[in-house]
Amino acid sequence: MNSVLERPPTAASTLEALARQHLDSLISYAIHLTGDPEEAVEYVTAGLHQTRHFPPASLQREGRAILYRSVTKAAKQHQHYPPLRRGVGRLFAKRPPLINLGSSASDAARINTAKRAMLATEFSLRASLLLRDFARLSYREIAVALECSPEAASRLVARGRREFGSIYRDISI
Repeated sequence: MNSVLERPPTAASTLEALARQHLDSLISYAIHLTGDPEEAVEYVTAGLHQTRHFPPASLQREGRAILYRSVTKAAKQHQHYPPLRRGVGRLFAKRPPLINLGSSASDAARINTAKRAMLATEFSLRASLLLRDFARLSYREIAVALECSPEAASRLVARGRREFGSIYRDISI
């Protein structure tokens, strides 16, 4: 007999629980992916906004990979939240700054060699490296996040490591 109090989880409640659990790591991932903290927060917000379209079953099954996929897509496509207006109205709309984190040119001069090498790698390779080594996702989860096969994900990670290593050696000299 089913109880009235036992409701199946909705997509909103599942997404809220996942977002609370992984928000810090998503923002850190986006900062490492883009190099700009203000844009990173916008991309995470836009990614979470897009994630609301997934059914609760897939969020429960592959939730972490889906969150990283949404943030990666938002960063790759430069999506912002709230979405930019369409048509002529977007030319006259001013967006207030989301937050002020105090990044300036002097902060950019202090970026270490590893971060500069990471930002110099190709976007998809950088994303695969960060998903594997920073977020500790499996190759199957990376494949979900980057929308490719697990074999392609492992090749992307290997290629990313080679490219990162060569760029790092060139920068550190």
